[in-house]
Amino acid sequence: MASLLSYAFTSVQDVKESLGIASSDTSRDNLVIRKINAATDTIENFLGRRIISTTYTNIEYDATNSDQLILQQRPVTELIAFEIRDSDLNENDWETIDSNLYFLDDAAGVIDLSFNATGRWNRYRISYTAGYLTIPSDLAEACATLAAFLVENPTGNVAQVRAKQEGQRR
Repeated sequence: MASLLSYAFTSVQDVKESLGIASSDTSRDNLVIRKINAATDTIENFLGRRIISTTYTNIEYDATNSDQLILQQRPVTELIAFEIRDSDLNENDWETIDSNLYFLDDAAGVIDLSFNATGRWNRYRISYTAGYLTIPSDLAEACATLAAFLVENPTGNVAQVRAKQEGQRR
């Protein structure tokens, strides 16, 4: 039997309700769980980021030659460490950047710097926590709707399109 992902956006009960399946009917639970997992991963892949709160440790960022660094995840709930490597070599020699030298736009996941982030690859290292403790209701509903669709249409071929023509191309 499949296991529901720890970061799943919705519950088996919500999808079953969308499908009109009684909560006591467990005959399709394995399929529902698989489709919730697929829907959750599809949405996260589309958004290009993790939604549930996660801690990211020692993530290295390149110099941007601008006064901003854009974090891979958002919203940021805690900035744990912001460091710079001043060595020309790929040494594990990091110094903490003074918090007076930057401002964190936590909702956007952007660090605005009072200096230009110049230099080379992997010059900055950041540890932070980002994401939501509770999945936003619109994402939970979108996931439940998508999972219900996938349960009802396992092949995904709803329109039964066998051929299509666009100009000279078929």
